[in-house]
Amino acid sequence: MFDLAFLLAPAFATFFLGMLLRKASVLDGQAADILFKLVYHLALPALLLSVLPYVVISTTMLFLPLISMLLILLTLGAAMLTGKALNMPDKSYAVLVSGSIIMNLGFVMPFVQSFYGDDGLARLFVFDIPNGLSAYTIALSVASRHGGSTEKGLGRKLMTSPPLLALIAALLMNVSGWRPALIATAVLHSIGGLTIPLILIGLGASFRITKINPLHLAAALTLRMGLGLALGVWLAGLFHLEGLDRAIVILAASAPAGFNTMTFASVEKLDREFAATLVASCMIAALFLIPVLLTIL
Repeated sequence: MFDLAFLLAPAFATFFLGMLLRKASVLDGQAADILFKLVYHLALPALLLSVLPYVVISTTMLFLPLISMLLILLTLGAAMLTGKALNMPDKSYAVLVSGSIIMNLGFVMPFVQSFYGDDGLARLFVFDIPNGLSAYTIALSVASRHGGSTEKGLGRKLMTSPPLLALIAALLMNVSGWRPALIATAVLHSIGGLTIPLILIGLGASFRITKINPLHLAAALTLRMGLGLALGVWLAGLFHLEGLDRAIVILAASAPAGFNTMTFASVEKLDREFAATLVASCMIAALFLIPVLLTIL
C-alpha cells in the first residue's frame, strides 16, 4: 500500500497544483485550454512516437480496440434509454449521452504510467483509438443534433489529428521494425515527458462544480463510471484477458467523462453547467476509484 501511495503521490500533487494555480489566478480556463492544446498537438504525439515503436505488441492487444468499441456502443444504448426515461431536456440529454461515452483516458494516463510503465501506456493508446473516433463522430453528432447546429469537416479533423497520425506512424514503425535515430528518440522522449504534467495541471486548473439537477448528475456518473466498470470487468472476462491487458481494460472503462463533453456543450450551446459539473464530479470520483482499482487488479 505504501508503494502504491509513493507511485501515485506525484500525480495527485500535480493535479492539486493545477487547482492552486487556478485559485491564485496564475492560470484560468483559457490557460488550461492552451495546456491541453500543447498536449494534443505536441506532447502526446511525441510520447506515442517515443513509446509505441519499442513495445512488444501481443495478440491479446488486438482485442483492445474491439472491446473499447463494444463498451462505447453498450454505454451509448444505456445512456439514450436513461435520458428518455428521465425525460431530460434536449440540451441536458445530449450532455448525458456524450459524457457517458467519452472516456477521459488522459486522466487515467498518469496512473497507468506510474504503475505499469510504457507497456501499460501502449495498451492504453491502442484502447483509445475507438474512443477518440467516437468522440468526433457519435458524441459530436448527438451534440450537434440536439444543439441545433451541424459540425462540418469531421473526416478532415480526424485525418489531420496529430495524436492519431502519430499513433498510426508509431504502429507502422513497430510492425516494420524501423526505429528513429537515437538523437530523435531522445528529443521525442524529452517532449513526450511533458504530457503527464501538462495534463494534470490542466485538469486541476479547469476543475469547477456548479449546482445542477442531482438526479441527472447521479445518472451520468453511474453510466460513465459505474456501468463502465461493470462492462469493463465483463468484457475482459468475455475475451479471456489476463494480467496487464485486463487491468488496462477495466481502468480505461472506469475513466471519468472526457473534456470533449465540455467542448461540445460550449460549441453546440448545450447545458454547459451540467457538462462542467459532470466532468469535475467524475474526476473527484476517479481520484478515489482508480487507486482502489490499482490495488486489486
